[in-house]
Amino acid sequence: MMEQPVSVSELTYAIKGLLEEGIGDVMVSGELSNFKNHSSGHRYFTLKDADAQIGGVMWRSRTLTFRPEDGMRVIVRGKLSVYPAQGKYQIDCSAMRPEGLGDLHMAFEKLKVALRTKGYFDEGRKRPIPHRPGSVGIATSATGAALQDMLSTINTRFPLLDVLFRPTIVQGGAAATDIAQAIRELDRAGLDVIIIGRGGGSMEDLWCFNTEVVADAIFHASTPIISAVGHETDFTISDFVADRRAETPTAAAVMVTPVTAADVLLAIENLRTIIARNMINSVLDLREMAESFYDGRAARRITERLHMRQQFIDELTTRYGRSITSRISLCRQQIDHTQTLFASLHPLSPLKRGYAVVERNGHVLTGKDVLAAGDRVTLRRQTETSSILIEDIQPIVTPTRDHDSHG
Repeated sequence: MMEQPVSVSELTYAIKGLLEEGIGDVMVSGELSNFKNHSSGHRYFTLKDADAQIGGVMWRSRTLTFRPEDGMRVIVRGKLSVYPAQGKYQIDCSAMRPEGLGDLHMAFEKLKVALRTKGYFDEGRKRPIPHRPGSVGIATSATGAALQDMLSTINTRFPLLDVLFRPTIVQGGAAATDIAQAIRELDRAGLDVIIIGRGGGSMEDLWCFNTEVVADAIFHASTPIISAVGHETDFTISDFVADRRAETPTAAAVMVTPVTAADVLLAIENLRTIIARNMINSVLDLREMAESFYDGRAARRITERLHMRQQFIDELTTRYGRSITSRISLCRQQIDHTQTLFASLHPLSPLKRGYAVVERNGHVLTGKDVLAAGDRVTLRRQTETSSILIEDIQPIVTPTRDHDSHG
């Protein structure tokens, strides 16, 4: 037993040293609970099983590649430590991954290291996003919420922006190849910037954006590319290779519309105000000069010239006012026309007119697709989706004119 008492702090830090040096780095599996994303960016959580629990902290400088949720089983790596203020031991977490996704996580990290070595992530090779792009290409699902969010944001902020949409498969075995092809097609279209992405999902759902074929397409494109995959906490290989990462598809739409229609109208109004103010100041200066003359004849001559100049300035003011008003009216007409055009070109717009979309296995059927008895298809209308089993197929026969009847 120690002869001299020690302070609580001394004892706590002694325990902290024993734990950190005696146990050190650990890898622990368990169930997440009380997970909290603090406003500071740090994450706090409890890791538990049937018989015990331990607190954990993950600093904001550590990267998460998925969205942790209470009840999720995870594997964390870190070092055992003590939080002196509460005298509690905890895991200082350096990495966290969902349990059961070990193979995917290792494949992600392996490709990440390989591409970093090849220079795919170098900041020096990344192209700046244009400050005022005139055109943007979008590669995402035609039926996902991400497309609607981006089009709505662009239409609200700057409807004059030209949008070229390329419907793309964003999940499943064929998705990676289709995304890469979409990037190459949009890159050849001469656009100012390209957005690729989709809404949130599991690591498996987003895996097509973690493939080398997509990374190669982004790396070799000549057009600046924004990667907008999933939510704020989702990170994919495409985020690291792209010229810019957006936390969400909506954030990407905001990036390509830094100057809004309201900004343009305000600039026109400010310019009109400046012109009018300069004209008034010029008139006042001339009037003050004229009034300073004592000679009557000189004053009269100056007054006549001032009157002529005043009349000329009034004509210019009227002319500029009409021109600016006409320009503002034209801009507003273009904005209204573009809003109407966007609404008519929306992929789901025909549904509002009573049409329906037929899908099979998640793909929209075209006139070239063949149906057979026993097929199951989905009928999508504006307010509902129906599942239909094909029982019989009857071809449509186009009537022909009987030439012999006119003999």
